[in-house]
Amino acid sequence: MLVVKGVGALHEMPDSLRPVLNFINTVDVEDGTDVFDGPPTALSSWLVAQGLLAKPAPVSDGDLRLALDLRAGLRDLALQNNEGVPDEHSMSLLERALAKLPLTVAVGGNLVPQSVSPIRAALAQVVAGYAAAVASGHWPRLRRCPADDCAWAFWDSSPKGTRRWDVMRVCGNRAKARAFAERQRLT
Repeated sequence: MLVVKGVGALHEMPDSLRPVLNFINTVDVEDGTDVFDGPPTALSSWLVAQGLLAKPAPVSDGDLRLALDLRAGLRDLALQNNEGVPDEHSMSLLERALAKLPLTVAVGGNLVPQSVSPIRAALAQVVAGYAAAVASGHWPRLRRCPADDCAWAFWDSSPKGTRRWDVMRVCGNRAKARAFAERQRLT
C-alpha cells in the first residue's frame, strides 16, 4: 500500500488502486498530452510499464477504443467522487467497456480477467482494481480535480476524506481567486 502522510490519521491507498489512478492520469489536460495518442502500441507499452502485461502484445483499434472508453468513464466517476455531475455519455461508454472486460471471482475473492486477449486481460486488471475499491469502500477517495484546466486524479488521504483539489496551492488558489474576482465584479 502507498502511504500518504497527512494531518491526523493516515489513509492508505490500496495497492490495487494504483493502476487505476495511473490509468486515469494517462491524459494530462494541463499539458495537453495523452499517453495513448499516437500508434496503438502506446497502449501495450504503457500496460507493460505498469506491470499489467508481461510483454508487448498487438493492439487492435477495438482494444484502443475500449481503453479510451474505459478511461473516460473512470475519469468521470472520479470527478463524481468530487461532487461532479455525471456525464451520461461517459457513463454509457463505461458500461459498454465493462461489459467487454468480464471478471470472475476466484476462491479467496480475487477478481480474475476472463479475456483471451492479453490487452483486454490487462485492461480487466484495471477494472478489477476499480471493483475491489468499490467493494471495500475505498473508491470515493479516488477523485479528480474539478478544475477544468487540471482534471488530475488523486488519492484523498485527508483524515475526513474531504480534499477537493489535487494541489490546493495551485488549483484551489486559482478557484478562490476566480470566485473573488467574480464577487468583486458583481458588487
